[in-house]
Amino acid sequence: MSETQMNDPEMDARLMLTRNMMGMLESWGLTLEHIKALMGLETPLRKMDRYRRQDPFPDEPEVNQRIEHIIGIADGLRTSYPRNPAMARHWLQRPHRKFAKRAPLEVMVCDGMDGLIYVRAEVDCTFAWEATNDGFRDEAGNLPQ
Repeated sequence: MSETQMNDPEMDARLMLTRNMMGMLESWGLTLEHIKALMGLETPLRKMDRYRRQDPFPDEPEVNQRIEHIIGIADGLRTSYPRNPAMARHWLQRPHRKFAKRAPLEVMVCDGMDGLIYVRAEVDCTFAWEATNDGFRDEAGNLPQ
């Protein structure tokens, strides 16, 4: 569904989601250029500020999938550091051995969708559990007992 097809409550919800996402991504230390790359947007850099103020992110499957992964990462960080939200930014900006000594933010921005998935699998145990347990299912889709 495009923005023009959304009714007002859907548009309002999408705009609120966009503003919250922009605020969160900026709180993680991302620049507008990084956010553009992370979200896979074709928007000219000079127009990225509109997402902070007036425009919702495009309602496209890839953008929605990226939003889902970013929210999963944020939830995983909130669970990992419930008493110190500043640690989320620290964890995201610090080089990590599981990412070949690259910072998780660098992996997410530079490696696109694969980077988002890789970082989410590291920080969101429910996502990683679902992804890894599918390999253990039998032909009927059942987990071994």
